[in-house]
Amino acid sequence: MSTRQHVEILPPHPLRAGYDRSLDRGSIADDFQRRLEPANFNPRYLTALTERLESALRQDPADGTTRWRLAFLLLQNNATAAAVERAEELLTGATLPQARRLAHLVAGIRARADLPRAGRLVRRVNFSINNRCPMSCQGCYNPFAAEQIDLAQAKRIVGKLAAHGTTDLVLAGGDPLLWPPVFDVVDHAMACGLKVGLDTTGYTLDAEKLHRLRGISSLRLPLDAVTPEVQRAFRRSPDADLLRALVGSLALCDAEGFDRVRVHTVASAENLHQLPELAAEVFSHPSVAQWVIFQWWGRRASPETVRRLGVEVAQVREVVERLRADFPGREIHLAESSERELLNWMIQSSGQVVTFGSGPEEEFILGNLLTDEVDEILTHPILDFEAMSRGIPVTPGTSWAVSS
Repeated sequence: MSTRQHVEILPPHPLRAGYDRSLDRGSIADDFQRRLEPANFNPRYLTALTERLESALRQDPADGTTRWRLAFLLLQNNATAAAVERAEELLTGATLPQARRLAHLVAGIRARADLPRAGRLVRRVNFSINNRCPMSCQGCYNPFAAEQIDLAQAKRIVGKLAAHGTTDLVLAGGDPLLWPPVFDVVDHAMACGLKVGLDTTGYTLDAEKLHRLRGISSLRLPLDAVTPEVQRAFRRSPDADLLRALVGSLALCDAEGFDRVRVHTVASAENLHQLPELAAEVFSHPSVAQWVIFQWWGRRASPETVRRLGVEVAQVREVVERLRADFPGREIHLAESSERELLNWMIQSSGQVVTFGSGPEEEFILGNLLTDEVDEILTHPILDFEAMSRGIPVTPGTSWAVSS
């Protein structure tokens, strides 16, 4: 039997394997690579680093690396339209590959600059409400925050979302079930009229917790493999019997008659061949209403990990099409990595709001709901409303109504 160890960690990001350990501690280069660590990814740290880069650029205006780093920081730190224009200027004529990638991203932002933003609605929001997790998944892209809000602050944020007109709220983490106040947040969100999905590892799920979640629209549980070795290697859990624990969470939902489970599977080079067998396991559970297969997204992984786990989208599409043919009538979604760029509107456990590009280290701070209103944040120039509209509703079997 699984020990179900109650492990809570604040995962280190970006993954240490990607660090250049030869850099002098405290240098601009080292502080730049450390900017995404949970204690650093905030306006205060990024502003101080920006000032150092501005000074360095004045000393050597032609230095391509400094120009790229400064452009990156301008985009990541509550960018204004003027900051986007400055980033575009800094990247003009760039020769560094990473700078050319950033220039491409800026071109997309500039192409959307004249689209209307007033009156726009963010329908689905991801709230990374807890910054602790029992696992540290390969290539995890969550920009964990060091700060953890309290219940009153969480309720205030939920109230802002409801007043704005948000309809779908995904409570995630880390693992929200490791944060006891989450049940009060769920009740408050539903009382405000929001449809709630809860994204958990399921590792500490029990009958009492499931009963407290009875009214939510979906419960998201992970399952990635049919062999213990592959499952544990991907989720990186200290529990040698992790696979049994994850399947046990599904069995619990079956036994309790909870029929709104959404299974999350991350397809990588190491488990793609197992998906047909995994499908039989997933759909053997009457609790499962929806299966979402994510193409592995190595945004924060080391180059070695990307080489080992990366899989071409065409390969994943082929497998998913076969699964749909083998299980007609079942709801199977494919989340391609390219379709996830700027899709997520994520609130961190600090109240800070971020979105993600598809390239390495592309996290962008949009504001903070402890101090800002939703409508203010929606004026941010980086937001891509077309991408955001592709988010799957929290209720299985539904789709977004077409806006008039």
